[in-house]
Amino acid sequence: MTRLPLFPLPETVVFPGLLIPLLIFEERYKQMTKDLLALPERERRFVITLAGPEPGQMRSIGGIVEVMAVSENPDGTFTMLTRGTERCRVEDIDSSQHPYLSVPEKLYPLERGDLAAERIAAWDTMEAFRAFSQGRMDPKALEQAIHNLPDDPLYHASFLCVNLGADAPSRQYLLEAPSLLERFARVQRFIQQFQQPGGSVSA
Repeated sequence: MTRLPLFPLPETVVFPGLLIPLLIFEERYKQMTKDLLALPERERRFVITLAGPEPGQMRSIGGIVEVMAVSENPDGTFTMLTRGTERCRVEDIDSSQHPYLSVPEKLYPLERGDLAAERIAAWDTMEAFRAFSQGRMDPKALEQAIHNLPDDPLYHASFLCVNLGADAPSRQYLLEAPSLLERFARVQRFIQQFQQPGGSVSA
């Protein structure tokens, strides 16, 4: 089974289609970057999972990212642009082969159901988000961003999860939804609970 480098980060939760810029400065991850660059472009992938809150802790569900671009800086650090692809499980962690961790490539696909039902859920949730974002986002910029989304409701869910302004544990809760319909439902609950005094989504 293919193994992928593992990069735990304290505030990053990966959703499909999400662009994630990274500054690579730790020596072990600089080596990871060099190892990735030695691979064919289509194989330059690794796993990001949410780390913390205690040292060494990390979530058992993360996301695979593909490397879009890398540049080396004069100080030896790397600037990297990645894009989220598939959700995956984070288990059987190994530290014996590299200075960085690695995990088997174990996909954890989001359950998909009836496309019509998913489109309705996407529309309903986006309407709730439009109301929620009033006074928080520029309406013209919001509509332009929504207009540019791919047709697949999966990417509408990613957009919502990233732009809610939720903290990392709440975004992880959204990531771990078993199905796309449940992810939309959790976004709806977040919006409803956030609008209540002292409200927050369970994570």
